[in-house]
Amino acid sequence: MGDPLRVAVIGASGIGQHHARWYHLAGCEVAAFVGTSEASCEKTRARLEAYFGFEGRAYQDVSRMLREERPDIVDVSSPYSLHRAHALAALEAGAHVVCEKPLCWDEQKGLDQILEDGRAVVEAAGRAGRLLGVSAQYPAAIPTYRAFYERVRGGWDRVEKISMEMEVMARRVPKRFEKIWIDMGSHPLSLVIGFLPGGRIDYDAATCEVTEWENRARFDYVSAQGQCAVDMVMRTVAEGPPVRRFGVNGFSVDWEGYADGEGIYRAVLKQGEEAVRCKNFMHVFIEEFVAAVGGEGGRVVVSGEAGLQNLAYQVELLRRAKRS
Repeated sequence: MGDPLRVAVIGASGIGQHHARWYHLAGCEVAAFVGTSEASCEKTRARLEAYFGFEGRAYQDVSRMLREERPDIVDVSSPYSLHRAHALAALEAGAHVVCEKPLCWDEQKGLDQILEDGRAVVEAAGRAGRLLGVSAQYPAAIPTYRAFYERVRGGWDRVEKISMEMEVMARRVPKRFEKIWIDMGSHPLSLVIGFLPGGRIDYDAATCEVTEWENRARFDYVSAQGQCAVDMVMRTVAEGPPVRRFGVNGFSVDWEGYADGEGIYRAVLKQGEEAVRCKNFMHVFIEEFVAAVGGEGGRVVVSGEAGLQNLAYQVELLRRAKRS
């Protein structure tokens, strides 16, 4: 067995800290992270050391980290306005890249330029011959969900309806209006693409509504299976626990997270009195990505191309949105 893959995380104070641990659990060496200041780096280092025994180095400069550490994988968990620059830098340095969702988004740019930024990252990965994954990770749950569906209902012949409802807690700076769409829209769209690969949105029947605390989109999705009705709702709420619910053909499951006896964050899918426990979806995503990079038969759960398709849907639906 060869040396473990070396991983660097750009932005490890938020969701990136959990990504870092999942790389550690996948057998990687988490060699470094990049923070924004000396104080934030010290705080993040202490958190990672307590979380999984991190022994790597902290940086405040992405270029220096890439030059000195030469990581095999770079996890881009920085603010989404920085995804393009950080992903391109990592790919140019020869690393495989996992990029937080959305693939690219800069609110100072127009929608067409946002999509061009995403395309630039995907094309750069192709030129470099490196794997690119986008962490709109819900498709990792599809095998578990389908087995659950078949256990309770039996098999399905075709997907006729997909629904997803997601809530996020209002924190110090709550997400409002388009920020809800930017932050959460990737997840239900990733499920649509995952359940019905090769399909497309019928924009003639599509609607998108953006209000202060809730965003909603409805559309028909056309694939080789025929036409599928999609309904996705995302909102910011002041009290918890937040709802995370998705399903096909009316078989909706609630997703909840919990820490197991070893402190590893896991998932449970519930439907009525029935439930199934499984690995956290992002945990599966990272395990599969690491195996793919290492040539051990893994897969990129959401590829750069799928992430770009997802981004194109986010952009076009938002372009058509009604605001109130």
